[in-house]
Amino acid sequence: MMGLTLSTFATQPASGSTVTDPITSDPVVTVGSDSDIGSLREEAAKIGILFGSGAIKASDSIDDGRPPNYLTDPDFARVLAEQFDSVHSENEMKYRFVEPQQGVFDFTGPDRLVKFAQEQGMQVKGHALITTCCDPQYLVDKVNDPAAFRALMTKHITTIMKRYKGKMDRWDVVVEPLSTMGGQGLQHTDFYNALGPGYIAEAFRIAHRADPTAKLYVNENLVESYPEKRKEFYDLVDGLVADEVPIDGVALQMHETLQGPPAGVIIEMADHFHAKGLAVSISELDVHTLDPVTQAQIYGDVVTEALNAGIRDISTWGFTDKHLYTWLPGAKPCLFDENYNPKPAYFAVRDALRAYGRKVQASP
Repeated sequence: MMGLTLSTFATQPASGSTVTDPITSDPVVTVGSDSDIGSLREEAAKIGILFGSGAIKASDSIDDGRPPNYLTDPDFARVLAEQFDSVHSENEMKYRFVEPQQGVFDFTGPDRLVKFAQEQGMQVKGHALITTCCDPQYLVDKVNDPAAFRALMTKHITTIMKRYKGKMDRWDVVVEPLSTMGGQGLQHTDFYNALGPGYIAEAFRIAHRADPTAKLYVNENLVESYPEKRKEFYDLVDGLVADEVPIDGVALQMHETLQGPPAGVIIEMADHFHAKGLAVSISELDVHTLDPVTQAQIYGDVVTEALNAGIRDISTWGFTDKHLYTWLPGAKPCLFDENYNPKPAYFAVRDALRAYGRKVQASP
């Protein structure tokens, strides 16, 4: 989520969309009080899903331009443990942060996050092995030497996967392989330039060999908003499945800006991938608006449709505006404010989880 702009993330449906109607249900907003806040973690457990938070920085480094180790804040750690049952890191597992020098790994942050999660009975997702950013110079220098580049990639993925075998149960293996707005196919990243489009399948196979027990995902953004990109994503993933690449699921980021996704598009995507035998997760949900009521409605509607689509793993991108990312000036995209008070968006998500639970209980 580094170096992006509002225009990149505005969720205006592209022309030619087959899913055009915006979500128009009433806002799922409850005016809560301290006595009835509840817990997203508890509500998720009742319906058998994971509800987690990503963007949890446990590293002491500030090389990514972010504050160090959020877990040193007792209120941050308390709310995280009370409200969520799954975590994944912010930047510290991306290539140049976890292996800043060739063969020299910095596992301080990931180890700390795993320890915290184990103490709190939480699951940990690995994020991320290959991204469009954050390649160290020693790797970039080998782009024109495919054999050397492949050797570095193999050592990197294998070392990380083996270290966290049994500790991180699922992984974002490749993040944002497609061009941002769609229509241009795969991004020409260092991995693409060195190894061609087959780098994705190679990465999955390396990861699977290193830890056959881990569930492996490809993670993509904006596919809910741009039909052409969505079609490209279908084609990419369908091709991996057809080639018997060991892929277990897809992670839909769901960074929403100004408006939510077109109604029905989450169900459409989930149906497509479930039919291929793949799991579907929402991996980085946040909502960038200037109006808290609109924000709450979008959060509630996205979670409701995801649950109705059979998605059983939902994570936000952070949970407090104290450590927000945003490309919309003035937006505060998280469920809790800077002082860890729940916002209308929080209650919308809580109520969506509760409503789904009632629906399940009422079904024959």
